[in-house]
Amino acid sequence: MSDINVVGKALEILKARPLCDRCLGRFFAGLGRGWSNLERGAALKKVIVMGYHERIREGDEGALREFGEVAGSIGVHASGLYRLLFGGELEVRGCSLCGGKLDGFIEEAVVRGFKLLSLYGVSRFVVGVRVPRGLLELEESIALQHGLRYWESIRGEVRREVGKAIESRFGLKVDFEDPEAMLVVSYPDFSMEVVIASLFIRGRYWKVGRMISQAYWPTVGGARYYSIEQALYSILEVLGGESIVLHASGREDVDARMLGSGRPVIVEVKAPRVRRPDLGLLERVVRESSGGLVIVKLEGLARRKDVKAYKEEVAVRSKIYRALVAVDGGVSLEDLRLLELLNGVTVLQRTPRRVLRRRRDIIRSRKLYQVKCRPIAGPLIECLIKTSGGLYVKELINGDDGRTKPSFTEVLGRRAECLELDVLHVEEHPALSTPTQ
Repeated sequence: MSDINVVGKALEILKARPLCDRCLGRFFAGLGRGWSNLERGAALKKVIVMGYHERIREGDEGALREFGEVAGSIGVHASGLYRLLFGGELEVRGCSLCGGKLDGFIEEAVVRGFKLLSLYGVSRFVVGVRVPRGLLELEESIALQHGLRYWESIRGEVRREVGKAIESRFGLKVDFEDPEAMLVVSYPDFSMEVVIASLFIRGRYWKVGRMISQAYWPTVGGARYYSIEQALYSILEVLGGESIVLHASGREDVDARMLGSGRPVIVEVKAPRVRRPDLGLLERVVRESSGGLVIVKLEGLARRKDVKAYKEEVAVRSKIYRALVAVDGGVSLEDLRLLELLNGVTVLQRTPRRVLRRRRDIIRSRKLYQVKCRPIAGPLIECLIKTSGGLYVKELINGDDGRTKPSFTEVLGRRAECLELDVLHVEEHPALSTPTQ
């Protein structure tokens, strides 16, 4: 603080403008530990008054005059000495930053904020503060004018003090890593709102019927297909949320069933009023609302960062499919042996024509781990196919007119077509194998 000590800087500020204890202390917030700005400001003012008293007692008439001029800006801590020296009551000047209302504001914000958070069942929160730009700029100009380096803004103080008080008095927890909500406080008008964080629920879903899409598919006449997302809408009624977002580890075609292991999924519920859901109840309402076509198993709560893992790992996590395949001209045992030669090959797939409207036209490299087929009747065979994620199985079978190599059609030398497709197993990301409570 240049060549003037802390007390000298505090006096320099008070000579320029009246400040309450809290606003003065805020300009020295980074100095000392375990004190509030209220305590810092009060301590500085008391030392200043003691300094004036010492000089006056030693006959410094200039100090007497100076004290008379600055006492109103110091406030109540100067009132006793002022009465002794001047025989009258001190006229305290209002704080030039908060008008002396900051203490009351913080107290009211604590009480009202807790009540508001309680309405949403929040236990982990953070505080956000809106402050007029003019006030923030005034604070900054004072700090620059007096060469102060260890100050904080009124926004920072309100954020900290409101959070600490709610935490200590009401048992809620300030959590910067994974808050359930943000309490937004506007200074000085007392307007307040709660921004509810999404609730993430981790689990799996099974799609036991065909012609069911994963995402809601709107058309002019309504949904094109019934969807997993629509089945999950019933959760909103139970949790009081605004909307549902489905984050799945890949997706199956509309006409494919999802069986076996189920598909790993994270259900994001936006702005729920219930944050500790009965997972069994949610499973039941989804089953009932879908008529049993969609089944979910909800395993625990997740975090937003888990969604990224689901999205990033889709291409490397293995999948197992069951396919009912028709081969022109029928199949022989030799044909089945030819198909098993595909075990372990790398498949190069140019984006299938059927999805070009929504996918880039590129060539993807995917691993085909295993193919095992058995005859059914006539031209029909049933195949179990294990692949890396992201391989288009229908095109692996029909070849997509040469856009997928190799393919069943290419190996057999005759047209092969997938009549039915079921997903039997989706490998889960190992980091997500244990539910978050």
